Amino acid sequence: MRERLPFLTKFFYGFGSMAYGIKDNAFAYFLLFVYVQVFGLSPQLAGLAIFIMLIVDAISDPIIGYMSDRTRSSLGRRHPYIYLSALPVSLSFFFLWDPPSDMTQYQLFLYLLGMGVVIRTAITFYEIPSTALGPELSKDYVERSSLMSYRYWFGWWGGLAVWNSLWIFVVYSSLNQTTDARYLPSTWSTYGLVCSIVMFVAIFVTAAGTHRHIKDLHIPKSESKTIKVVFSELYETMTVSKDYLVLFLAMVIMGIAAGITTNLTLYFYSYFWEFSPINILTIGLTLFLAPLAGLKLSPFLTERMGKRNSVVLLFAVALIVENIVIAARLFGILPENGADAILFSIPLPFEALPILNVNLILFLVLFCHWIAICCQIISYTILAAMVFDTVEEVEQKTGRRMEGTLLAARSFAAKCMSGAGAFLAGIILTYSMWPEKAKAGEIPEETLFTMGATTITISLCLWALALVVISRVKMTQEIHDKNLTELEY
Repeated sequence: MRERLPFLTKFFYGFGSMAYGIKDNAFAYFLLFVYVQVFGLSPQLAGLAIFIMLIVDAISDPIIGYMSDRTRSSLGRRHPYIYLSALPVSLSFFFLWDPPSDMTQYQLFLYLLGMGVVIRTAITFYEIPSTALGPELSKDYVERSSLMSYRYWFGWWGGLAVWNSLWIFVVYSSLNQTTDARYLPSTWSTYGLVCSIVMFVAIFVTAAGTHRHIKDLHIPKSESKTIKVVFSELYETMTVSKDYLVLFLAMVIMGIAAGITTNLTLYFYSYFWEFSPINILTIGLTLFLAPLAGLKLSPFLTERMGKRNSVVLLFAVALIVENIVIAARLFGILPENGADAILFSIPLPFEALPILNVNLILFLVLFCHWIAICCQIISYTILAAMVFDTVEEVEQKTGRRMEGTLLAARSFAAKCMSGAGAFLAGIILTYSMWPEKAKAGEIPEETLFTMGATTITISLCLWALALVVISRVKMTQEIHDKNLTELEY
């Protein structure tokens, strides 16, 4: 009999993910673009700074997860970190997008690195403990996919709402100025301020909304341990389950692969396809529907196909549709930008906005991107639920419930998207001989071809490797139920 959680439990568990979704959206889509194209940092230094942040995360994430697992307080294991993270997260995010003017390349590099490390560490103090509530809220194999769907739903909508608000601002501002507002520093300082407020509210709401569950959560034994014992337990926790190691490796590879695409998204939109701000806004608005598919399809596919098979199938579909439209342009199948006929027009509700003309290229990019995003959201939802299922396996073998330590893998893999992915994206731009102060319509064709072809090649190789790795997962619903029985849950 499937154990179903109340709607409000899922709602509050997922709501705070808006904070992580905003940070993730900002780092994955905007950070490299803004620091290179707006603030003037070289692609190599921007990519290097973001990559160094990832090295810090590799050390801090499992340590923060372990601290959360072993904490004893009147607020339980998780809530002290959730409450205390709200203010540092919001303040550091604001300052990241408002660097002092007239900085040298070296100073701007250090500023990006320093503020990036602070925000990523602060968000880790929130994200790992809050996500770690999930395996305790439900131990049901299928319901865990449903629970994570809510987390991805709010995370995606949080990031996307700010994305679209930004582009609405850019569209209006660009109509009244000679300069495209996406290239103005003031746009991004406003973006940072709005995001910081929303992130603070989201974190506090989840903390308060899940507060009532503290009395029902696991309380660790009070033990005094040496540093050697702590690191020994950390190592044992993260290596005792073969499935966990497979999932960790697969998620890191997927994070890097996805990070290349996301960090170059605005480059493709702005220069490869030469989309206007209103075109980009149109794509963003359609993506609000994507996570809704996950609410129903994640538990449905989990029950019908199993988690591993669902993830492999959906990621394969996403890989194909995400790259096929770029390949079509590279091979000359699509018409030149601006040369294809208008398919239909949409009159917008505001007089200040022009009529939206949808041509073939915009339609194809929008359609392929929407399908790919739907598949990826559902896949990442199920993938996170697969990590949940290793919690009981590790507990059975070690006698310890270490949700926070184990879920550091998900946190670290997500940061690979904006860390290693951004680093490789910077290398791709450098390899493509990307010009300084680039302008749409003035980029050499060979530069655009090199960027597109290199991106597709590296992406295909990494995704194929990730799918091979994830196919090695052994966990099934029967094995999971057996673990629960042996633990007497």
